Amino acid sequence: MLAAMTAFASMSIILRHVTQDVHPFEVAFFRSFLGLIILLPWIVKAGGTRMLRTRRLGLFTLRGAFNVTSMLAWFTAVTMMPLADLTALSFTAPLWATLFAALVLHEVVRARRWSATAIGFLGALIILRPGFSDMNMGALLVLLSSATWAMTTIVIRVLTRTEESSTIVIWQALMMAILSLPPALLVWQWPTLEAFLWLCLLSGIATFGHMCHVRACSMQEVAALQPLEFAKLPVVALLAFLIYEEIPSIWVWVGAVIIFASGTYISYREARLKKPAVPAPESATENRAAAA
Repeated sequence: MLAAMTAFASMSIILRHVTQDVHPFEVAFFRSFLGLIILLPWIVKAGGTRMLRTRRLGLFTLRGAFNVTSMLAWFTAVTMMPLADLTALSFTAPLWATLFAALVLHEVVRARRWSATAIGFLGALIILRPGFSDMNMGALLVLLSSATWAMTTIVIRVLTRTEESSTIVIWQALMMAILSLPPALLVWQWPTLEAFLWLCLLSGIATFGHMCHVRACSMQEVAALQPLEFAKLPVVALLAFLIYEEIPSIWVWVGAVIIFASGTYISYREARLKKPAVPAPESATENRAAAA
């Protein structure tokens, strides 16, 4: 998980560099297309076209649209605001997911999680400080990115009821490559060789980060890993200071801690509520029933 967070932090630094020469929409396409190329050997090994069989093409398209919207908003925001501020606001994704789970999936969200969600959004307001600092369009794009990313998690919850994880991953890569192309064509300019090499590095690091993240989640409960995600902020802040001389304000750290603590508590509560209560068996027959 720490390797994944370091990779994702490095992505933000590379994004800031490469978007100086290449439009963010075009960067998003190359990130998706090159990521698909990197995944091709795994796709072939996983079963190739067999894994593409699905009756949920509409949901895969919807997920791809949310994913691409989130990526376009994020990549554009990187060019507009300090990277530490951007990273701190990105921690609102679990808060949006809780809200959408209640509205879209009609999940029961009780007072504790609603309270944590409200406190988390208060942390976002501390970072934004409306009325005390100019509202940056980049900040609004980060919130849009986090909200649409949260919607992808909602769609994934529905897809996992009928689809294999390999099918979900393959369709995600395909849809992102396909749906990110039209916006890129609107601003298309062929990147220089140097810019293309940076784009390849970006896709490689992003793929590595996602692989580490998936591997970590397979080894430990997500709720237990959640606190480690905060490591992304100090890594980004350090790299942004060393390379771009960006210094985050104290309000960014305060707001980030509040947002992250709220999101971590929400994940912890969800994990606890999903665990079935197993009473202690009182007889051999009950022991066999519990085992079954």
